[in-house]
Amino acid sequence: MGQRYCIIGAGYAGNTLARAFRQAGLEYDQFEATGAIGGNWSHGVYDSTHLISSAKSTQYAEYPMPANYPTFPSRAQMLVDLNDYVDHFGLRENIEFDTEVTAVRPLDRDGMVGWRVTLWTGEQRDYAAVAVANGHYWERNLPRYPGEFTGKQLHSKDYKRPADFGDGGRVLVVGGGNSGADITVEAAATFGSADLSMRDGLWYIPKVILGIPAAEWDKVWMPLWLQRVFFHALLYVSFGSYRRYGLQKPTHKLFDKDVTVNNTLLYALRHGKVKPRKEIARFDGKTVHFVDGTSGEYDTIVWATGYNTRFPMLDESIFIWENGQPLLLEHVMVPRYANIYIWGLVAPRAGAGKILSEGADMIAEAVAAQRLFPIPLSDLLASRVKPRSSILAGSSEVLGRLRILRRFLRIYVRRARLLGGGLASRRRRREVTTHRHGASLKALHDQHTTEELFA
Repeated sequence: MGQRYCIIGAGYAGNTLARAFRQAGLEYDQFEATGAIGGNWSHGVYDSTHLISSAKSTQYAEYPMPANYPTFPSRAQMLVDLNDYVDHFGLRENIEFDTEVTAVRPLDRDGMVGWRVTLWTGEQRDYAAVAVANGHYWERNLPRYPGEFTGKQLHSKDYKRPADFGDGGRVLVVGGGNSGADITVEAAATFGSADLSMRDGLWYIPKVILGIPAAEWDKVWMPLWLQRVFFHALLYVSFGSYRRYGLQKPTHKLFDKDVTVNNTLLYALRHGKVKPRKEIARFDGKTVHFVDGTSGEYDTIVWATGYNTRFPMLDESIFIWENGQPLLLEHVMVPRYANIYIWGLVAPRAGAGKILSEGADMIAEAVAAQRLFPIPLSDLLASRVKPRSSILAGSSEVLGRLRILRRFLRIYVRRARLLGGGLASRRRRREVTTHRHGASLKALHDQHTTEELFA
């Protein structure tokens, strides 16, 4: 099998990998299930969407956004920029559009030999490695409550414009995160009022702080505890108690969960345009009963209740799952497996531009380096870098850890090259002997090689 690689997805994350692979001289195929560039920006957000992180923190390090873009670009501007990126680096010719990947399976027990990719047409192709950038904002999380609601229901992913609210002006939005806040305000502007149901209290942060986008306060020199002190003081001065808006006080620490970056919801609450509601208790036709004993009549419910992380093309048993998220080395490498990379599964407090740019370059190095080792790089690096499952983190924190991972990778590559061709030849022997004699021989090779590398 030749050394050809596979990238799944042509969105914000997937195209950085294509650029990195191309610049590293790696031959690859890139599959996109839809007919357009952009991923979630193309098919998963509403028309009025603007960035909540800034252009500066979201742009790719190697391709800054146009100077005439506003601080918070629109969906349309983001799509133009993402398409310009693809064309600037000559990536479009390698993208196979309208081509869904239905299965990705290792050719041996742990992917050392490579992976077999099955397309929706039934065609199968074998690759030395596969990078999955299928996004994590697509499988809708839909909670269930007793009873039946007989009005219209839709998830925030399916909402595009006010016409989607349907007939009647009584709208209940469930979930107060970034999408929920925006859609609630849009419903209130369309019909004069809207209700917002929330299970727990959330932290709301203004988009701009002291003239600087909130995302750009995530600095290396400002550790998390200092960011908390700074933001607590600012929020107290700016908003006061959330109870004044009819909202619950958050019971979790600031930044322990996703924050909502929004100015307009609190404004609409104080102006009576949005009415806060408690969690839903049950349905009765178009009547929604809440846990505090109140109720309301609604024509439409919008579920802004988030998403489930899924990889439908993979056998998901390859992952170790914690709280609905896979355990990965720096959001990228799968423990116990080689030549499989997950890309874009991170929700930083600031924009992800630098993370994607530097991380893609690191993955391109890892893809090429794996050929030097007879064991999965994920196992080797896991002894130095702790696997994590949480996708929430500060951008500077993720960047720092990615750079550490890359530093260890380069150390091991230099060490492997100093040892000469022995490791690579041992890998080729293992590919044959593993098939012939089973996993026990693999364990013997792994133990010997790991000791040799750490000597």
